[in-house]
Amino acid sequence: MGSLIGYELKKMLSRRESQVSIAAVMVFVAVIAIFNITSQYALDPKEMDTEFEGTAAIAQNKANAEALAGPITDEEATETLREFKEFVGPDGEVKEEYRMDRKPFGEKTDEYWGFRAKNSALVALLTSPWMQGYQMPESVAATIDTTGTVDLYGQVRSKIASELDANGALSYNDEERAFWSEKAQGVHTPIEYGYAGGWEGFLDLAQFLIFAMLAVVITCASVFNGEYRAKTDAILLSTKFGKSRLGRAKAAASVIAASAIYWAFTLVFLAILLVFYGADGAGLPIQIYNITCTYGISLSAAVLICCLIGYLATLALLGIVLALSAKINSPMGILAVGVALILVPVFVPTMTNSIANHIIYLFPCDALNPFSLFDMVSYAIGPVVVELPVFLAAFYLLLFAAGITLAIRTFKRHQVA
Repeated sequence: MGSLIGYELKKMLSRRESQVSIAAVMVFVAVIAIFNITSQYALDPKEMDTEFEGTAAIAQNKANAEALAGPITDEEATETLREFKEFVGPDGEVKEEYRMDRKPFGEKTDEYWGFRAKNSALVALLTSPWMQGYQMPESVAATIDTTGTVDLYGQVRSKIASELDANGALSYNDEERAFWSEKAQGVHTPIEYGYAGGWEGFLDLAQFLIFAMLAVVITCASVFNGEYRAKTDAILLSTKFGKSRLGRAKAAASVIAASAIYWAFTLVFLAILLVFYGADGAGLPIQIYNITCTYGISLSAAVLICCLIGYLATLALLGIVLALSAKINSPMGILAVGVALILVPVFVPTMTNSIANHIIYLFPCDALNPFSLFDMVSYAIGPVVVELPVFLAAFYLLLFAAGITLAIRTFKRHQVA
């Protein structure tokens, strides 16, 4: 059996289209990661109207976060918001003397420049629980009452409760509301702030893992039907192990190839980001990425979950591709189905229908979006509430098992023309 698997693996990876697709994906991941690094920017807190770019910006952002590292207590949040509000008028706009969007600059612009250079990321995080839609931090800060100590985490829970009651893009039954409310209460507060650029950067780019899936689809589309087109099926299926082992060997080789492609892509992607951004902050909570997240996990755990969900999605796609490959002769048709499953949902906006949104979340692209994966997305099965990562894992494993089983059975029963 081992020699059969090795032979099938060699045959699969020796095809020119497989080699080209794998090479293209590896180049693509490097380009995306490098572009992300070079496009970083940060304000120079020491020199007015000066910005850093690329690795210099990363270093400045790291220094900013490390200078502010520590627990975000209500008192710390209040002090930061009060300081920020000194620059903002009651209309939610930066006061005239601090404005830096026109020249000549205001007489006190350097004060606002220095504050913004060092604190913009933290201010964006602190104002987000009060944010409605796509408001700017200045507009939000103007509405926050800082005469007393701000109840930051009370506002976080209030926003979560409002989302559960809103019945907007998603609707919740009583069991789901209770589930997410209890989960939110379990998040440890005050949250710890600090620098975690590498882990946050990976979450920002996690959806690009779909291109590794595309390489898997191209590589495995001809695993079974390649024998039909080459007219070797009659010979192979009539051999001693043609019907008993060959289908399983092809399936096993496909799993090995798909796993190697996906994890090579993922680990190279992650390694590039961690080398340039640093691996600091692995244990920091996911709440510094999204303060209203109800998952009590670290950023590195979120990255690991994202990678595992992506791997299971890859296996699910593999199962579908192999089932089609064993059934139809056209690799282009299989490729079209794979591309549609991977890329078409990218162009589908969030809908107002809860059922439709629950279906969209099952596609790989949305599953790899951390704001969907770690949002309050659940599937109620009677009184049982299953959160999205768990549901996705079960759903993808079921698709994989069903696809592999169907592919092997179809190939075994294939009628030679």
